[in-house]
Amino acid sequence: MLFISKEALNLKKQIANMSKLRNLVFCALMVAMYIVVSFFDIPITQSIEIRLGFIIIAAAGMLGGPIMGLSVGALGDVVKMLITGGKGSSFFFGFTITYAIMGFLFGIVFYKCKVTIPRAIAASICEFAISIFLNTFNLSILYGSPYNALFLSRLPKSSIMLVINVFLLFITMRALQIAFRHNHIAVES
Repeated sequence: MLFISKEALNLKKQIANMSKLRNLVFCALMVAMYIVVSFFDIPITQSIEIRLGFIIIAAAGMLGGPIMGLSVGALGDVVKMLITGGKGSSFFFGFTITYAIMGFLFGIVFYKCKVTIPRAIAASICEFAISIFLNTFNLSILYGSPYNALFLSRLPKSSIMLVINVFLLFITMRALQIAFRHNHIAVES
């Protein structure tokens, strides 16, 4: 419970907040930002890619809570696929579910909490686990490749990115938190 935001657990209130116009606009803005950032994904192989969109999903979770994080993760994946055509790959609903889970977990860790290194580590471990286990499972289904082979090929990249993501999440989430507080910007709660 150390890394779980108590306010993030009030899901009924968050679902009600998602019906407010300001929150819907903010959610749409985050989805648009996710799509823009996804154009800067770095493909390494067919099954290995460095993606930075998780930062936008984390920001949505931090600023709007787990329900907004979940919404941005799911909608971002679907709308990105509709706009980009998947950049040559096919749409697979499993990825939509994993990005929704990731957004939800980011919201649980960051929502209405001070961004700290331990929280950034917890969030990065969530991203790592989703990437290495769920996304590898999705890729094995999508491409018909053996799970174990994909897992072993993705493990070094995911392990390196785990360390990098701690710093990326800490720096960007802390900067966003300071900027939003300094400018008195808040998602309605």
